[in-house]
Amino acid sequence: MVAHERRGESVAVLTLRPAGRVPYRAGQYVSVLTSRHPRIWRTYSVANAPAPDGLIRLHVRAVPGGHVSTALVKDTRPGEELTVGPAMGTMAAPEGDRELLFAAGGTGLAPLKAIIEQILASGRRPGIHLLFGARSAQDLYDLPDLLVLAARHPRLRLVPVVSHGGPARGLASGETLSGMLPDALERFRAWTDHEAYVCGPPAMVEATVRRLLRDGVPRARIHHDLASDRPALPEATVW
Repeated sequence: MVAHERRGESVAVLTLRPAGRVPYRAGQYVSVLTSRHPRIWRTYSVANAPAPDGLIRLHVRAVPGGHVSTALVKDTRPGEELTVGPAMGTMAAPEGDRELLFAAGGTGLAPLKAIIEQILASGRRPGIHLLFGARSAQDLYDLPDLLVLAARHPRLRLVPVVSHGGPARGLASGETLSGMLPDALERFRAWTDHEAYVCGPPAMVEATVRRLLRDGVPRARIHHDLASDRPALPEATVW
């Protein structure tokens, strides 16, 4: 691991430099093992699109009772080695130029950010809406980076959504929403012609998918990833 950046009390962004080339697609996840808890594997989505420098970033939230996540956020330091399995998962960037909706809750932002980066780098020009939801403005841990990305790419429309504690701050346009992320979808245009990507806590994902289906988005155009469905496989290399 070459960098460890705390983003508030419970979130850290880890930057890994693999010893060799590690193939993956934007939207996939990897299994992670730390020597601090050598028998416990956990999965984390890669938060950046494949890049020439080979670096890979993970967004990790420390959860109550989570030995691995707590160690990765609060104890791990640059220079430590992590054992990481091969990339897995079927969520991937879409083909074509259909308008896109990304609904991210908490660190569920990670795979969606990777997909957005890949689309923006491809030269394709679909309209992109990213709704980034969190409990409080302080929990919008990646907002500064997202603001830079949106400033560079006008076709990316970024909207923070805060469920408690009032609207988020930080957007020059002042465009923020308060309330639950699935409900926030209704304050925009219809999404029936969009390709939709949803990732975050299971309850948020399930509620958002139900809302999109109810509003007429075909199930085939709704892509989501639930951590509870992921196998953590002990076939790995040291990073």
